[in-house]
Amino acid sequence: MKIKVFLTIIGMTLLLFSCDSWIDTNLNVDPTSPSDVPMKTILPTTQVGIAYVLGGDIGRFVGCFTQQFYGWNRQHQGIYNYTFKEDDISNAWNTMYAGPMMDLYVLMKKADELQSPHYKGIAQILMAFSLGMWTDLMGDIPYSDAFKGTGKLTPKYDTQEKIYNSIFSLLDDAINNLKATTSLFKPGADDFMYGGKTAKWIKAAYTLKARYYLHLKKYDEALVALQSGFTSNDDDLQMNFTDKETEANPLYQFDVQRGDVHMGPKLMELMNKYNDPRRPFFAKTDDSGKYSKDSPLGPFYASINSPVPFITYVEAKFIEAECQFAKGNKTAAYNAYKEGILASMKKVGVKDSDAQTYWGQTTIDVGENNISLANILEQKYIACFFSPEVYTDWRRTGLPVLTPVRSDKPIPRRFPYPQSERLYNFENVKAVAPNFQNPDFIFTEKLWWDKTFWNP
Repeated sequence: MKIKVFLTIIGMTLLLFSCDSWIDTNLNVDPTSPSDVPMKTILPTTQVGIAYVLGGDIGRFVGCFTQQFYGWNRQHQGIYNYTFKEDDISNAWNTMYAGPMMDLYVLMKKADELQSPHYKGIAQILMAFSLGMWTDLMGDIPYSDAFKGTGKLTPKYDTQEKIYNSIFSLLDDAINNLKATTSLFKPGADDFMYGGKTAKWIKAAYTLKARYYLHLKKYDEALVALQSGFTSNDDDLQMNFTDKETEANPLYQFDVQRGDVHMGPKLMELMNKYNDPRRPFFAKTDDSGKYSKDSPLGPFYASINSPVPFITYVEAKFIEAECQFAKGNKTAAYNAYKEGILASMKKVGVKDSDAQTYWGQTTIDVGENNISLANILEQKYIACFFSPEVYTDWRRTGLPVLTPVRSDKPIPRRFPYPQSERLYNFENVKAVAPNFQNPDFIFTEKLWWDKTFWNP
């Protein structure tokens, strides 16, 4: 799919060479390949770049595994049926590591040089998010040995445990940097996500901490982080797109240009079961006027100007509900569960009366004494449509219950390593995943947090 962004992605390096001293070095300079790029140019390109990968390949692929999407044609028919190959993921991997993640690394260094901690804090949060996305799909990934250019073309892999430590360190440092009273340069309109509002970014950092603490069963730490996190839908960390074709949402672009996916059968089954008023926002009706796996994608997530959520208040409330439930605090779990549902309704545009009708069903409002983990994660599955967190939740807990679409294969538990890594970084991949070329690798090899904390 052709990727277009708000501004031209500018190359980050320029090979300089010397000529005779009498030649003016300002002559014949290519204006499209500057030797230095300002932070106000780097920041928005990273935000848009991450959103295109998250709202593009990653969101669609995990949506096929969790049956939120139905891959009915071409590439996505294969992925939906678990024919998921190394070359399927290479584009997203290469785009992220060579593009936004490399740029974030440069931005962090530049922010230090220019005494601009507010820029660095934002870059650290986006790097933590990017690392979290990849490690929760693949496990061990490069970080500490990466982003060294030609000095290190074959970086070693960090263990997932080490990556998680790096994520928490980045987020803690980001909070401190964003609280700095002075910053020589400060983001503003170049920050497409929060317009330079550091208080919003600090909330996002704390909410991300809660997400990753939950993955490690650190319920107390997650709840503490949430106290400083999002407090409404207005806090959501998301990339907003516009009505211009050159600034269009990636899922919209994919649907217009290829259209390999429809709404997933499990998602439609649950939404039909509960007569969910979000259906017309999530999906369009099929040829029979019903909501099914033949339903095209709906307007909230697949319109030209739809946002790509990174992490939301809705997710935060379901994290709170799960953590409180795990600690035996059913009243707190129930209240957070209710708020997560109603906040989701409000976010997509459901009328308050319809939202209350939905909540009023005894199958939804089960009462605090009857609240279960299945209730929480089933509703989170619906509310967090198109988020990789749904795939993480299913691997952690087995909820909601999904029936594999193939009788001879289970649902994959991880992504394969990309073809580019096998071709150009083979030894380092093999060192952390000796069986990565085995056809059953994605079905049998669990991630560190999966086999350590959830499914030994």
